[in-house]
Amino acid sequence: MSRPIFRIFAIGALLLATVPSWAQASEAAAGVVKRSAGSVTLLRGGAAPGLALAVGQPVRVGDVVRTGGDGRVGITLADDTLLAAGPNSELVLSEFAFNATTQEGGMLLSLWRGTMAMVTGLLARKSPEKVNVQTRTVVLGVRGTEFIVDAGEGAR
Repeated sequence: MSRPIFRIFAIGALLLATVPSWAQASEAAAGVVKRSAGSVTLLRGGAAPGLALAVGQPVRVGDVVRTGGDGRVGITLADDTLLAAGPNSELVLSEFAFNATTQEGGMLLSLWRGTMAMVTGLLARKSPEKVNVQTRTVVLGVRGTEFIVDAGEGAR
């Protein structure tokens, strides 16, 4: 009688051990860091002070990317959108959804301080009304393919 209970316990333990890998799979990367120079940090899940951001590191929805006075970062998103943040910038990938098959989805980038250059990808070509950039004072609807945003200095 103890063997069936042991088997149930063993199967349950194995299932619980695989839960973290399921959770990680659901947190798919929205993009990847292609260039990084100077002081660039990533805050994920509100954890401070942040990790040094390196080339090849994934960027996910909700991530905060901060550059120092000498920092610059280039990020390519899954829809081939190119982002470049200059010195003393704070950029948040607030929302991002992209279906590679249908090329549908949307994004909201929040630039709380500093500068950002953007070359839009497939999302803006398919549904430009679903691509927006937010600063402390305005939400920009993206209708072009290349632009620069200067959110100024100061904290959020």
